[in-house]
Amino acid sequence: MKRRGFTVIELVFVLAGVVILVVVGFVGLGIMMPAMGTARASALHLRDAVQIRGIGQAFTIWAGNNDDMYPLPSKIDLKDATVADVGRAKDTTGNIMSMLVNDGSIIAEMLVSPAESNSKISAYTMYEVEQPTGAVDPNNALWDPKLTGDFTRTTGGHISYAHLIPVGERLKMWSPTYKASEAVLGNRGPQVASTTRVGANTTTAFANPNSNTLSIHASGTGGWSGNIVYNDNHVNFNTDLYTHNANAGAASLHNPLTDTADDGTVTQHHDVLFHDEEGYDSNLFLGIFNAAGETEAEYNAIWD
Repeated sequence: MKRRGFTVIELVFVLAGVVILVVVGFVGLGIMMPAMGTARASALHLRDAVQIRGIGQAFTIWAGNNDDMYPLPSKIDLKDATVADVGRAKDTTGNIMSMLVNDGSIIAEMLVSPAESNSKISAYTMYEVEQPTGAVDPNNALWDPKLTGDFTRTTGGHISYAHLIPVGERLKMWSPTYKASEAVLGNRGPQVASTTRVGANTTTAFANPNSNTLSIHASGTGGWSGNIVYNDNHVNFNTDLYTHNANAGAASLHNPLTDTADDGTVTQHHDVLFHDEEGYDSNLFLGIFNAAGETEAEYNAIWD
């Protein structure tokens, strides 16, 4: 029997069906993709929160065994066997976190966020618990100084997370005070070039609008978002730079930033987590520090 071909009308219907299937497929994919992206972002937020909470718990455990104070390398490396720096100059982010890895409270991989966006920050996988070759005296060293937070080096760094600057009045918060308003750890933030206050509102200008930190937990609005650990060890996912995710115009719970007018009126301002506002000794200031010392001026925060 002679095989019959498709008529023009039949071909039109077949092609129309294919077009419909393709369109439906793209529409379905378009609906699914945002959902898939949202689910992935939520999973990263959760993994990151679990990870950073674990570091916060390690801080608390350390304090329980060390005079109720979070880790300070200067307090334990009294014989200068680990690093060449003397005294409080030892209290850099890398040394602080390396102490916790050395005593088994955390593993080095926990120091890198699962949402990390900077290729110069990666896990330190060759941690040397015994006789670290980078130490001044490997036989008596108390941590591996090759683990570093300084991602500005050519070889990069190993830490995603910022912490409260442990100097001056902030040392009172470098302890498990169990105050839910005191931020001590968090995803690192962008460098703030300036702040502008109008009434109780505080707005910020970034030094680098393309900062890597804006991609860690991208909010889609050009702003910053990230997990913050407070001194009662609860974790809050912030979608702005202020303590406790306070909305613009609302005073945060921990808010030492006040101005008193001639008539006695007191105005409270946002405490910006990653900006050291002038004129305040106990404002929250989180960063990754590659230099430290006895005074705040000796600390150096690094940004990307």
